[in-house]
Amino acid sequence: MKEIQGISPLMVFTVWRRHADVWVRTWKTNLLPPLVEPILYLLGFGFGVGAYISEMGGVSYVEYIAPSILAISMMFGAFFESTYSAFVRMYYQKTWQAIAATPASASDVLVAELVWATTKSVSNATLMTVAILFVGNLVNQPLISLSGAVMMPLVAIPIGLMFAGMGLILTSYTPSIDWFNIPFFLFINPMFILAGTFFPLSEFPSLAQNIALCLPLTHAALITRTLAYGEGFEELGISLAYVTLMTMVTTYAGVKLCLRRIVI
Repeated sequence: MKEIQGISPLMVFTVWRRHADVWVRTWKTNLLPPLVEPILYLLGFGFGVGAYISEMGGVSYVEYIAPSILAISMMFGAFFESTYSAFVRMYYQKTWQAIAATPASASDVLVAELVWATTKSVSNATLMTVAILFVGNLVNQPLISLSGAVMMPLVAIPIGLMFAGMGLILTSYTPSIDWFNIPFFLFINPMFILAGTFFPLSEFPSLAQNIALCLPLTHAALITRTLAYGEGFEELGISLAYVTLMTMVTTYAGVKLCLRRIVI
């Protein structure tokens, strides 16, 4: 297995800039899906289902799920970019190999993938935060605190890196793009239900609670919900430690494993 080479910040930025330039050219098709889908969740579940639920976790139902939807948007922004999009660049377009043949090393290419996927997570979090603030102002019901809104793009960095690393790990083993349906079906989609995003973990059986505490989205949602409410920070120790450890492990493993897929 190839070793991780020295990382050049300049080369990483150059590769990142290349991805950003490509995104800008097609920004209309890239911008709408990650923004519209979470808003539909907010409106459909928050105000639709919320009309039949007086409160959840001490707040209105729409206030309960708004921070969860932010965590979901962070996850999708990074995970989708480091799986489907990264695989296209690696396998079909041969972008990884082409860039690695320049002064940029293979390690620079992969670190740039992580940074770019995290950028997508941050942009999703920023857009959704603005949308949630707008919807809250429209219905005269603050859904997240202003201090929490300011912190959301910042907390999207470690959360995005964590999911980006997971995505690269999967990309390193994926034989074909269709194979990504499996982790999305068996890993991503179940987290919608089991990660305490739409219902408190306390409502689940003990076994389901223990499983949920092993899921990355659970801790991402706990962090975003705490920031949104501006209280409960003393209970975030485990979630912060989980995200920190998972980020270090998954990003290193993702780069290490994907190196073998860059053949110049």
